[in-house]
Amino acid sequence: MHKLIILFESPENGQAFQLGWQKFLGLAEQLPGLRRETVSRVAQRLFGNPEGEVSLIHELLFDSKEALEAALASLQGQTAGTFLQSFTGGKVVLLIAEHLEAGEKDFVKRKA
Repeated sequence: MHKLIILFESPENGQAFQLGWQKFLGLAEQLPGLRRETVSRVAQRLFGNPEGEVSLIHELLFDSKEALEAALASLQGQTAGTFLQSFTGGKVVLLIAEHLEAGEKDFVKRKA
């Protein structure tokens, strides 16, 4: 799987952000090939650059990199992307990543 990771900076106006984000969710959920999405509200920064405080992480998962790229190039993807830039004022980071996952049964237990 591949995913689009959206890092939202802390908004100046929380209420306006919530309204914009809800509209963005509706647009993003229309992306062709979207298989799953996750949302994480950042509770605390433990380490890292203090500029551009991230408050929300939104991940959109697709079967493949090609499916993700096709979704972004689609009319729905262009509409969602344009709206994303407008309601965040560009205070957003977009990343594409391969998604790998392991459960506890997959962990290799080693003695310390």
